[in-house]
Amino acid sequence: MGISSINVQNSMGSGGSVYSNGTGAVTGDFIAIQFTEDSVLGAISTNYMTDSANLISDGTTFSQGQTLMVPCSSVTLSSGAAILYKA
Repeated sequence: MGISSINVQNSMGSGGSVYSNGTGAVTGDFIAIQFTEDSVLGAISTNYMTDSANLISDGTTFSQGQTLMVPCSSVTLSSGAAILYKA
C-alpha cells in the first residue's frame, strides 16, 4: 500500500490557502498554519491535537516562519499573521 499522489498534494497545500492578519475566526478545512510574523493563537478547532486549549491559555508565541502541522476547521489569531493551508 502506498501513498497516493492526491494525499501528498493535499498535505503540501495544493488545495489553496487563506491569509489571515486579523482577529476574527477563519473557517475552512485546513491542514497547516504557517506564521508570517510572530503570532499568538486566540483559538483553534481541531480533533487532532491533544490539549490544544493549553496552547491557547499559555499564550504561546509562534515565531515568523514557524509552521504548525495540524488539521483544523477554525483558527483565530490574537495577534500576528498566518497563511492557512487548505486540505
